[in-house]
Amino acid sequence: MTLPRRIFEEKRRLIYPVIGALLLNIALFLAVVYPLSIKVANGERSAQAAEIALTAARKDFESARSTVSGKQAADAELKKFYGEVLPPDESDARRITYANINPLAKKATVHYERAPLDGTQERDSTLGKLTTTITLSGEYRDIRRFIYELETAPQFLVLENVALSQGAEASTALNVTVKVATYYQAGANGN
Repeated sequence: MTLPRRIFEEKRRLIYPVIGALLLNIALFLAVVYPLSIKVANGERSAQAAEIALTAARKDFESARSTVSGKQAADAELKKFYGEVLPPDESDARRITYANINPLAKKATVHYERAPLDGTQERDSTLGKLTTTITLSGEYRDIRRFIYELETAPQFLVLENVALSQGAEASTALNVTVKVATYYQAGANGN
């Protein structure tokens, strides 16, 4: 008899329970531990995907929140513009236009002639528009000063067009035609 066979014959009572315990451990690993480890790995992948989705959702939420706050700020600025900057009606717009052009022309030392105001309103709009055409004559620097003062005036006056011309003689003053507009709140019924 060989040595391993002799050991197996003599220690058979001990070897069979060890082999049985080893087979039971393998069976438990295959039946319980391995499937649970796969479930844990899948759960970790799901948790990572959920974490990524949560991060994306938080970014979307912050983006939406900043959009809402930006819209609210824009609405507040627009309300302030309509309430404080734009004239409330056509008569105030006329008054603001005429009352500002004369002092600006005197300050810039230019001679001016103005055309009557022309009022229009876009369909389905609560804003009306008044335009006037002003003919200025004077030196270049004075006309430039008038345009600067007009554009930086606190009233809402828009310089829409500037046309420059000069007389036949080089010593004559420049002639400039300026189209100035202002907007006002016309209301729903066109004021």
